[in-house]
Amino acid sequence: MIDAFFNFVQSNKPYFEAANAISSAVNLIAWCFALVFLVVMRRRIRSVEVGPISIRMQEEAVSAAASAARAWPGQNVDVTRIRQTVNRAFTPETANNLTGKSILWVDDKPGNNALVVRALRRLHLDIEQVTDSKAATTALQGRRFDLVISDMGRGDNQRAGYDLLKYLRASGSDVPYFIFSSGDTPQFRREAKDLGAQLSTNDMLELIDNVVAYLGDKP
Repeated sequence: MIDAFFNFVQSNKPYFEAANAISSAVNLIAWCFALVFLVVMRRRIRSVEVGPISIRMQEEAVSAAASAARAWPGQNVDVTRIRQTVNRAFTPETANNLTGKSILWVDDKPGNNALVVRALRRLHLDIEQVTDSKAATTALQGRRFDLVISDMGRGDNQRAGYDLLKYLRASGSDVPYFIFSSGDTPQFRREAKDLGAQLSTNDMLELIDNVVAYLGDKP
């Protein structure tokens, strides 16, 4: 009987080989479907995990910026505008460009900017604060900064922000420079621009808008 079975297999060998090939193809297709299924499920799991975290971080940034606006004298609290800026900051390309960018903030009263600094740090920006121009020049010699934000008057020098800007430009530094001061007139803006500043404002939301636009548009 065993001999008859082997003879049967041998005489029908092409059919058995075809059946084996079909079985292998079916197994391969099944494995491909399983792999695609795993990839899709992994992406869905990641979106479930990352989505709420990203939303929470955006809401924290919105809340921080709104708190800063409410505390800033004379500032209009425009939550819609804040959300637009924060949402832009959290788009993938802009978020990648912002993450790790460094800002040197020069102000002899850093506590006045605490809430604004907190809001900007929610956007993954690295902010170093100093209280005078000498400390600012030392910091700039020690590391690279992507942006300098300065107040205007410090101590007896009511043009300290301009003087630091002129010093940096005269020394060959082209680091972007924003002036953020309680005073703001068309004349101040013109003079700041003439001296090489990219912005002069007393509007905290305008400051945040420009930080996101300026640092988030390029790697």
